[in-house]
Amino acid sequence: MKKVLAFAIAILCGAAFVQAEEGESTSQKKQSAELAMFGIGARIAAGYGMIWGLEDDWSGGENDENPGGLDLEGGVMGRIVLTPVFQFTPELLFRFANYSQDDDLGERKFKQMNVEIPLLVRAVATPKFYAYIGPQLGLNVSNDVSLKAKVANKAGSGTIDHSIPEKVEQASFGFGVAVGAGYFIIDKLALDFRVGFGLSELYPDSKGKFIDLSGAKDIAFKFGANYWVF
Repeated sequence: MKKVLAFAIAILCGAAFVQAEEGESTSQKKQSAELAMFGIGARIAAGYGMIWGLEDDWSGGENDENPGGLDLEGGVMGRIVLTPVFQFTPELLFRFANYSQDDDLGERKFKQMNVEIPLLVRAVATPKFYAYIGPQLGLNVSNDVSLKAKVANKAGSGTIDHSIPEKVEQASFGFGVAVGAGYFIIDKLALDFRVGFGLSELYPDSKGKFIDLSGAKDIAFKFGANYWVF
């Protein structure tokens, strides 16, 4: 996963930071002069997230694939122009993740709601293209881990589903890194692709009744839309 992150940073941010090192173009200087020193906008994004870093036999079943599924976020963002090339763009986001994993024992569900604060530095390569990277802080609001187990049907043949809550608490605070790139399709509206890479352990109290979540971290790949009010 660390190699994946390094590769993503090289691809998404390389062009922007090389441009910054080479100097400011005429178009960049013009854009900076027209751009307000401070800005406020809104963001919404959706994509695929997953839990990684688990032990090989974490689930106790035959299928030890990583849980994954829908990952959504939305909120507000700010902009502080530092130079014609670099901007500080902090965000305040509400994130919802709904992951699952199936095996011979049943289906496991991982639901979480977090407030996340990415502290991003944006490099403007051209008037339309930009890349960014920065630390990301997270506060857990709610967490639910459960197993819908397949148990023998006493009334006859086959199995029935039985929901079993796992007493595993998510860490109250987490941190990671966000890296991405975007493109303005029209004035004030940009589309981007972002990778959020968790560096802290999700479940410090990691052992439930049927699962062991030692070493669990998360990663998410999202496509987003950003609109600047001013």
